[in-house]
Parts: sequence; C-alpha cells; structure tokens
Amino acid sequence: MIEQKVALVTGASRGIGRTVALGLIEDGFRLALVARSLESLQSIASEIAALNLHPDSQPLLFPIDITKRDSVHKIVAEIDKVWGRIDLFFNNAGAWTEGTLDVSIDEFDRIFSTNLKAGFYFLQAVVPIMKQQGFGQIVNLVCITAKGAEPDWGVYSASKYAFFGLTEAIHFDLIKYGIKVTAICPSWVDTNMAQQAATPYQSDEMIQKEDILNTIRWLLKMSPKASIKEVVIDCTSEQLQR
Repeated sequence: MIEQKVALVTGASRGIGRTVALGLIEDGFRLALVARSLESLQSIASEIAALNLHPDSQPLLFPIDITKRDSVHKIVAEIDKVWGRIDLFFNNAGAWTEGTLDVSIDEFDRIFSTNLKAGFYFLQAVVPIMKQQGFGQIVNLVCITAKGAEPDWGVYSASKYAFFGLTEAIHFDLIKYGIKVTAICPSWVDTNMAQQAATPYQSDEMIQKEDILNTIRWLLKMSPKASIKEVVIDCTSEQLQR
C-alpha cells in the first residue's frame, strides 16, 4: 500500500490557498492547513468532508499567527508527529500594502514579518523533515513584483524581492538533498488581495486561482531529475495593454 502524501498549506482558508488545498485533497493528499481564523479553517474542513473522497481526508487545522516563530515550529513538529512526513509545502500566506518611504515602521515590519520572516520560520522547520526523508517539494508563492518593482508598492515589492532571493538560494542549497524549491511569480490573480490593491481588471480578465493549482500539479509531475527554479505567470490582460 502506498502511503498517502502530506501537504502543508499556509494561507489556506481563502483565495489561492483554499483553491490549492481543495485541489490537493482531490489528488489524494493529506492536508495540514494554516490560517489565522479557526472559523474559516473549519469552513474549508467542512467542504472537504462533504467531498468524502477518502477515509483520511480530514485535514489538520492550525489557526496561528505565522509571524510567531514558536507557533510555527510547534505545528510543524505536530505534523511530523502525526504523519511522519511532509511531501509538499505550499508557502502561500502573504500581505499587501501600498506605499514606499511614506509607510510607517509598524506597517513595514508587518509586511516583512508576513511576507518574509514567516516563510523563513516555516522553512527552518520543514526543511529538516524533508532532508531526513530525502525528498520534498517546496513552492513559495512570490509575486511578479519580485521581478520588477511596482511604483508606489515599494515596501511590498521589497518584501517579495527578498522572498524571491531566499527562494533562489535554497533552490540551489537543497537540491543535493532531493528537495525541489520553486518560486511561482504571478501577476494579477483573481483574489481579494487583488481587489484590495485596486486591480484594473475584472475577475475573468485575471489569472485564475486554478492556474496556480495546475502549476503546482505540473511541478509535482516532474521527474526526479527535473527541478524548476521559478515560474513567471503573466496576466494576458496586462500584457495586451502594454
């Protein structure tokens, strides 16, 4: 009997994280889901239960503040204790803000804590498990702004530049352990965050959340000898206006 694979998904209660989580459960993964709100996590757990796909489909739910290192390490240890493996880590949680030099220090710290430090905490906890098992796929959801900063989004862009740099470094560092690391860098995706950032596009004009799910599925189908450092996904509506 083939042991079920395990996926850890942050920012799992809505948007891209929710879509990816539901897709992975359809693909036979056991899930550990992380978000701030227990209520929203219970909502997706109920949706998963209604699918009734396989007996062990109920996910582990972790309502935590991902910027707290101790909380992050505690839940990753719990996943390891319960299931003894993490095959896929989708490092998805993030936050957006507008502004550059006019951003307050508190807001600067919030963005970097969420977009960089939290991911770093998870990687510190997850990578030793993957090293021990000799395999794993890490997917960091970055942003197209890591490839070129957006005007008036300086702090957000800087956090994503830093996150991409970390991702690129561990892509090379971890390949010798059988661990693949990929940055997905999309432009406008049809999410609440895009609306918050005042996207000029309608929902059907943007990258769809399912496109991110299908990119992850593609990565997982790669042979052991193929590792993808980054995937840039353009929004065609934006490209057509250039």
